[in-house]
Amino acid sequence: MPVFRTQMTAFFRQAARKIRSVLLSVPLKLKILGLALALILIVGAASIYRVEAALSENFDDFLREESRFVATELSYQAHDYLLINDIYGLTQMLRRTVQNRPNMRYGFVRNAAGQVVAHTFEGGFPSDLLEDVPVFSLPVSIPRLLRTNEGNIWETTAGISNGNEGVVVVGVKGDSLRQQIEAITGSLARTTLLVAIFGVLLSLRLTWIITRPVGMLLEATRAVRRGDYSVHLDPAESRDELGKLMEGFNAMELSLASADKARVEKEQLQRDFLHRIMAGQEGERKRIARELHDQTGQALASFMVDLKVLENAQSVKDMGEGITRLKKAITEEMEAIHDLAVALRPTVLDDLGLVPAVEMLARNFEKRHRIQVRLNFLGFLDRRLDLCLETCVYRIIQEALTNIAKHAQATEVTIFLEGREETLRGGVEDNGRGFEPENIDQTKHMGIYGMRERVQLLGGSFHIDSDEGIGAMISFETPIKQEKCHE
Repeated sequence: MPVFRTQMTAFFRQAARKIRSVLLSVPLKLKILGLALALILIVGAASIYRVEAALSENFDDFLREESRFVATELSYQAHDYLLINDIYGLTQMLRRTVQNRPNMRYGFVRNAAGQVVAHTFEGGFPSDLLEDVPVFSLPVSIPRLLRTNEGNIWETTAGISNGNEGVVVVGVKGDSLRQQIEAITGSLARTTLLVAIFGVLLSLRLTWIITRPVGMLLEATRAVRRGDYSVHLDPAESRDELGKLMEGFNAMELSLASADKARVEKEQLQRDFLHRIMAGQEGERKRIARELHDQTGQALASFMVDLKVLENAQSVKDMGEGITRLKKAITEEMEAIHDLAVALRPTVLDDLGLVPAVEMLARNFEKRHRIQVRLNFLGFLDRRLDLCLETCVYRIIQEALTNIAKHAQATEVTIFLEGREETLRGGVEDNGRGFEPENIDQTKHMGIYGMRERVQLLGGSFHIDSDEGIGAMISFETPIKQEKCHE
């Protein structure tokens, strides 16, 4: 038994899920129409049922009382006809009563001897009606229900002169009353049908009003999914919640269009930046090759000449002077090679860390461009950061100093770095001529874009604050821990 109950429960749950799935897949128009039609039909059916139940509940009471009333009335009238022994008149009186009262099925009169002296049956009196007719002295009997092949009949017996002269028996079937009830319920059914038709028409109009904005939203959503952001919905089409939804959709579409435009611009900038990097790398290779050929190659050739001079020296003095010149030339060439290596990547960054590398970069910048550099470092005492992070920050500061040297016309630069527990803050500020950040064309000033990209690859934030005439400051903040190195 518990297994069967479990199986039935699982069956009903699965059936409920299937019904729910089917209902959810039904279009919105059919849902509204079905809801309206079902509501009208349920209310109409309930009304018809309640009216018919109320009428049927009083139906038998009405027939019972009518049979008592007719039987009592006929008992008084039959007394006069029996008194003068007018059987024909009594019969006609009974038949007129049947004609005037549609609910009356039959009536007959028995005399004191128990004989039927008058009745309303055309084909002869049915003798089985006499089997249960009581003989009593009360004026009116309690109506009784007879179940016949024609239906239920309420029969009442009333005594003539308290039963001394006989009895009048009346049977009431209620066909006319039943027809009236059926007519009322039929009228209610027709009214319900008309209301249902009107409700369907009204629901069609309502569904059109509701689903039209929804359909517009659906089409616009499909267009946005295809990448078409030119669709604009008119909120005046609906001034309710759907209108608000349209306004929200328009705002969302503008945001998506702006984001898509920014994405396209960013992709273009990334492609330009990549091309610039490749071109820069190629230019750097050419510069290194040129310096190695023009400077280092010439220096080595000069060394060979000096060595030949030393080889042919005639005196110790000439040999000493040649050695001195050779040492000086070798020293200068070593410094040039060192400068070239530092420009490519300072070894101090790998050996000592970010702060010494930035200090060396600042000293070289001061020496080369005659611009004073102030340094402010916090939180780096006996502390080394991730090498990838140090390299990125070093390149950001290097690019910022390069931009200052090219464009700022500054006389003073401040570099600050602050190492916190979880983040690294930094920035470069100058007192140059400044600029409007929003007017910068990043396709022409790839240095700013490169700095921003480096910071974003570190998972940090990058800001530029500047106004014309008061200098500029770039600032950034990145997490200390880096999961992936992009350098």
